[in-house]
Amino acid sequence: MSLAELHASLNLVRSSLTDAAAEAARAKELLEEYRRALLDVQSGTAATSGDPWLPAQLPRAFDQIDEHKTQLGGVEQALDQYEARL
Repeated sequence: MSLAELHASLNLVRSSLTDAAAEAARAKELLEEYRRALLDVQSGTAATSGDPWLPAQLPRAFDQIDEHKTQLGGVEQALDQYEARL
């Protein structure tokens, strides 16, 4: 593989990382919309008293997305270091 081909491949990987980061950001937005929708529905019911119910898995889903974004950032840093050595 030539140096130019390697740079082209790295650019494809970077593009995929950018796409993955955008998807993770969108997933977090959707989870937040879901959380707000649940809270809105519950605030409109007379039967709701005390703290509103949210799925127990919801905080973990937010954490997993944050972990995924951190991992993507680590991959990007590794690519930067690798490319700097070329």
